[in-house]
Amino acid sequence: LATIRRAKNEPRPRRRTEPMHALVAMAGLTLCLGSLGCAAAPRRVDSSAETGFALYRSGQLSSSELKQLCSLGVEELLVLDGGASDRECQMRQLCPDLRVRYSFAQDPDHPVSLEFLAAFDQWIEEGRADGRKLAFRCRRGWHRAGRLTAYYEMRYMGASVEEAIDEMQAQGRWMWRHPQLDPQVAALGELVAGESCSGGVDVCPQSVDPTSEGLQPDGGFPLDFCADRMDPEVAR
Repeated sequence: LATIRRAKNEPRPRRRTEPMHALVAMAGLTLCLGSLGCAAAPRRVDSSAETGFALYRSGQLSSSELKQLCSLGVEELLVLDGGASDRECQMRQLCPDLRVRYSFAQDPDHPVSLEFLAAFDQWIEEGRADGRKLAFRCRRGWHRAGRLTAYYEMRYMGASVEEAIDEMQAQGRWMWRHPQLDPQVAALGELVAGESCSGGVDVCPQSVDPTSEGLQPDGGFPLDFCADRMDPEVAR
């Protein structure tokens, strides 16, 4: 939380949704587009020296980054871009003890569901209690992972809505492409505070059929998403 909290008299960074930031981001487009070169490597969100718990976020993992994640002791991973079948499941021999608990293509322009948040909270609370190391990723590590990081910071680290949004913007790139992220985080902050959502359905978490969002019928995460999807040659 020290990286989130700032002195009251310290000016806050300007958000990257402004036109000038958009131009700067576009200038780097040729360096990032179609490659993994700008995907965020594993980055720690939170940890506890007392229990051993740790939480990491990242973008789409290369083989070397997957090995890095495993070297950190991460046991379970949520994949927010739905790409685990083609990546983590096919690279399981590099990290055989890592379990993918969820793989579904979330939309950064639409709010996550109440069911996903409930499953995430259960996963986090069990991980914190057991001292496990956990991680989640999207494609670039900026938008979907940034939104979930903001929720975690507000729910478990005491960050305010403004602090969580500032951190999401500071850690992200091309944030101007998804202007709904800020109001979505504000709506998540209201949920954390136990308040009614003041926005519309385009920003407020809604209740859905769990299976329509990659969850089990009971609303939980699968125990091992890759178990029934692995290439037999990989499993050997």
